[in-house]
Amino acid sequence: MHVFVAVLNWGLGHATRSIPVINQLLQRNIEVTIGSDGAALHLLKQEFSALRFIQLPAHEVTYPAHGSLMLNMLMQLPRIQKTIRQEHQQVQELIAELHFTHIISDNRYGCFSEKIPSIIITHQLQLLFSGVWNVGATIINATLKKALEKFNTVWIPDSGPAGITQPFTAGVKIPHRFVGMLSRFATPANATNDSLIVGLVSGPENQRTLFEQTLLAQLTKLMRPSVIVRGVTHTADVRVQNGVELINHLPAAELEELMVNASVIIARSGYSTIMDLYCLGKQQVILVPTPGQTEQEYLGQYVKENKIAVVQSQGEIDLEKAFAILPACLGFRRSENKNQLKQALDELLI
Repeated sequence: MHVFVAVLNWGLGHATRSIPVINQLLQRNIEVTIGSDGAALHLLKQEFSALRFIQLPAHEVTYPAHGSLMLNMLMQLPRIQKTIRQEHQQVQELIAELHFTHIISDNRYGCFSEKIPSIIITHQLQLLFSGVWNVGATIINATLKKALEKFNTVWIPDSGPAGITQPFTAGVKIPHRFVGMLSRFATPANATNDSLIVGLVSGPENQRTLFEQTLLAQLTKLMRPSVIVRGVTHTADVRVQNGVELINHLPAAELEELMVNASVIIARSGYSTIMDLYCLGKQQVILVPTPGQTEQEYLGQYVKENKIAVVQSQGEIDLEKAFAILPACLGFRRSENKNQLKQALDELLI
């Protein structure tokens, strides 16, 4: 068997949640080739240096510093569709050249084939919209459904239909199965440093930089031991600015150790980050949704309503106020591992 794992480069979440999938394939002594681009490709090369890697076309999606995110995304849609067609053509050529027997794609909609079993990993069977954009929701979600149906089935990284992804999956009639929360981390533990604050910054520009700048300014005021992991993978540069340690990127094992040791974690409310927090069972967390990203805003609202963590908007970050609220939060309670991913792989690789 030869499995091609194709990973979207849109922040680092898709790459990080692909790590447990790749690890399970390697444990079965299955040949694996990884395809991605940009920061995601660099991260996966660091984690799996002995494997073969393929450079896939870059989507090059950017987030606006101001204005409507949805309008900005619609303007980029023709370029995204062109990239999907390019990656689909490339995958067909790779199948002929490298003799793949299966494809597992994390949100790369062009990475499928009618010739071999093709799986897509996503928790978005339908997109959420708000305000004026609800008008086009039916058309857009019908287009999404058509794209997903090109795969044999969808793997949803959640424990079941009543999980946190329910609004994205409920009522959609597409072949799918739940494979449990996918995280590169595996060690639940309590903080060992009562004062350490860790900020995790990632995602598309320009919002990644804006979040980093805002977080640095806030942490400088607190005068507490603080680290910001910048989510920039091209260099391992480490420096200290205004008393805050800035680390461009850490391998999974080192990042896990840092997060376990942290008293407080500050991060985006991206789904992959939330899965990591559940896996580690972190108790004191502050989440900041990416402005205009409906999914992160929903997840932030879910976490806030269930009193799991403090949630603040990027334009109103006030860490002193957040720290005052933290003791009342329940934290991320580690979910039971039902071995759903192993079962899904067992069925796929028969």
